[in-house]
Amino acid sequence: MGLLLVLRAPLPRPKSMRRATRAQRRERHHADADEWAAARERGLLLDVPVEELLPLLNAAGGNRLPILGQLHPWSDGVLVREDLPQLEADVDRLRVAAADDTERGLAAALKAFLARWRDEPGLTLHWYGD
Repeated sequence: MGLLLVLRAPLPRPKSMRRATRAQRRERHHADADEWAAARERGLLLDVPVEELLPLLNAAGGNRLPILGQLHPWSDGVLVREDLPQLEADVDRLRVAAADDTERGLAAALKAFLARWRDEPGLTLHWYGD
């Protein structure tokens, strides 16, 4: 199980797939997979294991974190560039609370990912939960 973080251009309001045919759903899935593969190559995608993230979030303050405390790892959502300073502060708290190499590595990966977002104007952060 993982939380997929993707930096991408703001999307127009998505069409509902509720009445889509199987072929349309399959086509959408392949398009998403191609986009995510390209994003991974460019460093615009981070797959965060939930079983590593949740204990670290709890150690850093849990629901008291302004952005990460409200992020639900089993849902989808979007963060805009104005959220970046608070999100960076949350990740700094994660770095302080990290107790082992795995948690420190996760916090470092999140910090590097946010630095990449800072360098890419016009992108929003989309998260896709399991």
